Amino acid sequence: MSPDSVMCTTKNAPKLPVLRENPTVPLTIDTEVHAPRILLIGGRAEPDAVDGVPEKYLRMNGSYEMTPDQRAECEHA
Repeated sequence: MSPDSVMCTTKNAPKLPVLRENPTVPLTIDTEVHAPRILLIGGRAEPDAVDGVPEKYLRMNGSYEMTPDQRAECEHA
């Protein structure tokens, strides 16, 4: 199995129709210091609509904790 990158957005985000039409995507991760260290990743997006905030996203971002109000706002966006 290949590694996953999980990213979330709202169900009405303008990028979703574009990703469905052309799922080939680049992902760039870099630093803000000199000399920059840059990681470029290419792959295929697989949009998957879910209700609420995906548990996999929350697990992968364990250091970020939402308050109950923030989570409710995110789930109803």
